[in-house]
Amino acid sequence: MANIKKLVDKFLANPTSIRFAQLVRVLEHFSFLMIKPKSGSHYKFKHDKLREDLVIPVHNGECKDFYKKEAKKYIEKVK
Repeated sequence: MANIKKLVDKFLANPTSIRFAQLVRVLEHFSFLMIKPKSGSHYKFKHDKLREDLVIPVHNGECKDFYKKEAKKYIEKVK
């Protein structure tokens, strides 16, 4: 549990400092449900408290910093 706490703190301090796989762990920690794409590269994340989904395009196992910052905004809405 301490590792996820460190990862969450690192993400909230600087969202661009983590990789996509770590971002998935952080989002799942906040009860987001990941929906893998059937084809293509756009991953969706749903949360019960939010009406809109977070959509993150992933290429070569990484996403752009803009989407990491958007994920932080979604997390702040849920907290």
